[in-house]
Amino acid sequence: MTMSPELRDRTILIVDDTPANLAVAVAMLERQGLNLAVAQSGDEALRRVAFAPPDLILLDVMLPGIDGFEVCRRLKAGPAPAAAVPVIFMTALSGTVDKVAGFRAGAVDYVTKPLQAEEVLARVTTHLRLAAMQARLAGQNALLLAENRERCAAEQALRQYRDNLEQQVAARTAELRDSEAKFRSLSENLPDPIVRYDWALRRTYANPAYERAMRLRPGQALGRIRPQEWRADLPLARFEAILQSVIDSGEQTEVGLSFPATGNRLRDVAIRMSAERGAGGDIIGVLAIGRDVTVQKQAERQLAASHAQLRELGAHQECAREDERKHIARELHDELGQSLTALRMQTALLRVRFGADVPGLNEQVRGMTELVDRAIGVVRNVATTLRPAALDLGIGSALEWLVDEFRKHSGIDCSLTLALEDGQLDEKQAITVFRIVQESLTNIARHADASETAVTLRCSGEQCELAVDDDGGGFDPARVRPHTFGLLGIRERVLNLGGQVTVSSRPGGSTRISVHLPLPPASQTRTKEETL
Repeated sequence: MTMSPELRDRTILIVDDTPANLAVAVAMLERQGLNLAVAQSGDEALRRVAFAPPDLILLDVMLPGIDGFEVCRRLKAGPAPAAAVPVIFMTALSGTVDKVAGFRAGAVDYVTKPLQAEEVLARVTTHLRLAAMQARLAGQNALLLAENRERCAAEQALRQYRDNLEQQVAARTAELRDSEAKFRSLSENLPDPIVRYDWALRRTYANPAYERAMRLRPGQALGRIRPQEWRADLPLARFEAILQSVIDSGEQTEVGLSFPATGNRLRDVAIRMSAERGAGGDIIGVLAIGRDVTVQKQAERQLAASHAQLRELGAHQECAREDERKHIARELHDELGQSLTALRMQTALLRVRFGADVPGLNEQVRGMTELVDRAIGVVRNVATTLRPAALDLGIGSALEWLVDEFRKHSGIDCSLTLALEDGQLDEKQAITVFRIVQESLTNIARHADASETAVTLRCSGEQCELAVDDDGGGFDPARVRPHTFGLLGIRERVLNLGGQVTVSSRPGGSTRISVHLPLPPASQTRTKEETL
């Protein structure tokens, strides 16, 4: 009989005090590829097993000192793994009582002496296989027990988690109910309309104020908004698009609506829309809260109308002032200027006729002529200040004259750049541009401490661009001194013509006044570019 390969390299302890028996047992088992250990007494056998437990023990019954029965009983009573090692008795005793005593001591089998190779090999093979099977079963049982423990622990954890989750859900549900009750109690007593929309833009809640504003019966304000009930000035499709944008982006927004009220009045409502999120943070709808701003809107409209009237009045006064300046300048030039010129001519004629006959007359006439010349110069300066005659020649000529005068009186270098299309500026616009440049240069001469100034006027197509730059000390446009109306006057002049003005400056830096004026359509003519 040959030992199967899976049982080779197993260790067997042979315990016998007779060398001949040991030699026989060792010889028949070594040929099977087994590892053998030998002990010649019970005490030695117990020590070997305690040090390195074998896979099987062949134990002689009759041993010196403690016999085989006692050795077996001690092994089985000891700790694992020694207690699990199968024991086969080797005995010459054939009585039933002796065999029963061996089984009671813990043996699994016995072989009789003298030893027969086939019998020993069969019993050893059988019990090694049984031991291997038991080891495998023990391992499987251990795995099953471990898996069972893990499953029980997992089930226990799952039950605990489920219980905790149920408690949390119950607590959260109670909180939501309480929050919903508070929300409804608050919203139903507010005078402002409040509506909830879900992700499909359906109204899931509307307070009584909304129902009254939309003239709906209680409970009728649920579901999608019906076109026949929409009475706002904003189209319903546009309103729903705004709701959808809040759902898509999650960003808060506000929209103003006007509803017809009693009579011919309007009711203005500002609606703030905010995204509502669920427990997981996902957007589930929109909360829209309205606020009646009719009084504020009426005040804004009245204020805007008042501003428009004030601006119109200012524009009218400015036009009247320009007309008066023009009238006075012409009166001075035509009436007083001509009278002074005639007086000078009469004075000169008086000297020619009577200067030789009347002593001292020439000196008197010369003094009178000088006084008349000074009066003519004053009249001319006053008339020019009121309205430069160059304006009648066009805005380009007027700005050239203004820049020349600025250079003479201020000593500041000033360049002028013109890019004009003929016929683009009407008289009102030309006067406005001239006055803006005049006011800007006056401010530069008084406050800027500049060494260089540049004036640029470009008109083409439907727009006129004016820029006045200086390299002076600059200022903070947000902190203009009180009771100074230069910049304010410039802004008002530009606004009256529907334009825009920008002042760019900073303390210690340069300053630019930029003006954009819309121009009426005009015939396209050649462009002239001139830099002075």
